Amino acid sequence: MDPNEFLSKVDFKKPPSLTFLKRLTNHTGIIQHAKFAVPDRNLGYSVDDNARGLLVSVFYHRLFGGEEALDLGVTYLSFIDHAKTTEGWFYNFLSFDNKFLDQAKTEDGFGRVFWALSYTAFAAPRRDLTLGAKNLVAEVKGNIQKLEASRAKAYCLAGLTYLSQMEPNNEEWKKDIIFLADSLVELYKKNAVGNWRWFEPYLTYANGIFPYVLTLSYQATFNNIYLEAAKKSLEFLEKETATKEGIPSPIGQGGWYFKGKRKAAYDQQPLEAADMVIANLGLYKVTFDHKYQEAAKKWFAWYWGYNAAGLEIYDEVTHGCFDGINPEGVNLNQGAESIVTYLMAYLAFSDIELKLG
Repeated sequence: MDPNEFLSKVDFKKPPSLTFLKRLTNHTGIIQHAKFAVPDRNLGYSVDDNARGLLVSVFYHRLFGGEEALDLGVTYLSFIDHAKTTEGWFYNFLSFDNKFLDQAKTEDGFGRVFWALSYTAFAAPRRDLTLGAKNLVAEVKGNIQKLEASRAKAYCLAGLTYLSQMEPNNEEWKKDIIFLADSLVELYKKNAVGNWRWFEPYLTYANGIFPYVLTLSYQATFNNIYLEAAKKSLEFLEKETATKEGIPSPIGQGGWYFKGKRKAAYDQQPLEAADMVIANLGLYKVTFDHKYQEAAKKWFAWYWGYNAAGLEIYDEVTHGCFDGINPEGVNLNQGAESIVTYLMAYLAFSDIELKLG
């Protein structure tokens, strides 16, 4: 099967539909789950999804313009600001009746928020968003050095590389980039033994984020150690997340994959495909090696039926995205994470296509 055949309906030079993103969004923020394609108010909101929503809204505007995306971004930024504590951490879950449901220190959530805020500050889409994002970055940046979770460090790294582009003479950003990137490289050196070329002794979720942020770190510092770790780890990840026929098959969330154990085939989630798209396109931008561009196409085609189930994950009727692939077929619910990560992958391709003309 040729993945390009699955992408015949997609034109990355045209803006993606925000219809379903708007369906899930109210005056508070983006509702995290849906029953089928109907927003599920019972499960409220998460700071993770609102951070992703902000990132996508600003990225969309940077490529295609228009005020609608920025107005969505204001809603997501307001949610993030409301979720912040005086210590600079964030509550992750908010009920539909506006009550926080957890303790305010989710490291992954912090990292995703920092990435979104930093990109917004860098992109400077409109004064209200730019000033709000910069102010929040200043209020929470002190927690970067306190992070322990590897993915939280990775998300913050993505944000720091944008802050460094925004303020190239600010040594604080460079120091933080080196601090976090070095910590990921140390993880890689510790765990990458024999044929296992990975940062941890298991493959779980959001795996593609590691090679992606090390590529960004290379762009910020020109340290070849980061680039080599990005290349080798992505090569390993590609090998471990494909069928014998070479079709993308993300690590399933129903058990994950621990070194030496059986790999979970289900539940495959859209987040994984999106992270593989941006990881491959990140290396393509740096190396100009078309193998990364072709790999990214394969992963985006996963949404359009180029997957082990042979089923479309993107819903052309609602313009939402099914929540993944399970043993019975597709998970028919269409949540926030699924659509915002799909949009992130789409826009990453648009960014390249529009620049190529």
